[in-house]
Amino acid sequence: MRDFVPMLRTGVALSALVLLTAQQPAPPPAQQPDTAKKAATRQPLKIDPKLKFIAGCWRGTLDGGETFIEENWSTPSENLYLATTRYLTKKDRATGFEFTRIEATDSGVAFIASSNGEPPNTYMLKTLVDEYVLFENPKATFPQRIMYRMSSDGWLIPRNEGQGPSLEVRLQRVMCPGADVKLKP
Repeated sequence: MRDFVPMLRTGVALSALVLLTAQQPAPPPAQQPDTAKKAATRQPLKIDPKLKFIAGCWRGTLDGGETFIEENWSTPSENLYLATTRYLTKKDRATGFEFTRIEATDSGVAFIASSNGEPPNTYMLKTLVDEYVLFENPKATFPQRIMYRMSSDGWLIPRNEGQGPSLEVRLQRVMCPGADVKLKP
């Protein structure tokens, strides 16, 4: 019993200490620097709805018709567009691919593309007017400029420019993959 009494006293003392600590008022919150206050009130960057002309599914050819290109852009949200691109032979064999996003970032609207599993390249928005957009990265090898425009006959025309010859493709709007699949109720 004597061994138990010191443990009991210690337990009571610890309980009292915990209760006293819990009843103490909390210290005042730390002052935030002005930059933190401004960042907290800053509105998130949005992508201009004028860019929605690229949304949908597109198909065209390269190399005189030897290579098909499929580019599928998601329905836009206010801060993100996603796309997949595939390069296919006439026998429907993939020879390349690209994952792309257009994203509103802290530094502006960026076109970020990764081809064939390589690290992504980032191009910043330079111009956006009705049915025309230009992204640029002067430090990139090729392309340094990526443009999309809608032609008067409804074709989407992506164009890559930089050192060396430019590359331009005409893409026709097509039904998106899976759109013809009947869903079960």
